[in-house]
Amino acid sequence: MRRAAAAGAAVAAALASLLTTVGAHAANPSQDYALHCMGCHGTEAQGVPGKVPPLANALRQFMRTAEGRNYVLRVPGAANSALSDEQLAAVLNWLAVKYDSNASAKTPSPFTTNEVAALRHQPLLSVLATRSAVVHNLATTGSSPPSQY
Repeated sequence: MRRAAAAGAAVAAALASLLTTVGAHAANPSQDYALHCMGCHGTEAQGVPGKVPPLANALRQFMRTAEGRNYVLRVPGAANSALSDEQLAAVLNWLAVKYDSNASAKTPSPFTTNEVAALRHQPLLSVLATRSAVVHNLATTGSSPPSQY
């Protein structure tokens, strides 16, 4: 009986240590993308044509304007993400650098945790209509995703 109790205590101590270690090594933006975004947006952030918009070569364009930033933070994937506001900001900022082939272009201001917190919990009423309007407005002021984005 004492051996079983001692073994149980050792397992509990090992589990507590493991949980502490896992908590201390939180996922980085790359890992968070893999765990929470890659299932829909793909390994290279290319999306699924006609179903899931690409983030690659598009996110930075949306980040150029307040309207575009508002859109990105309110789409269902961002608004409903299990990621914290801080993690979501980090993932989006990482994506804007990692998956943009126009690396020589100026990187827009990064998303902040406060910006994410202020916008993401206000869901869009019409994602497609909002996206269309944002893309149209981006095109009038510079580079933009394709109109069929």
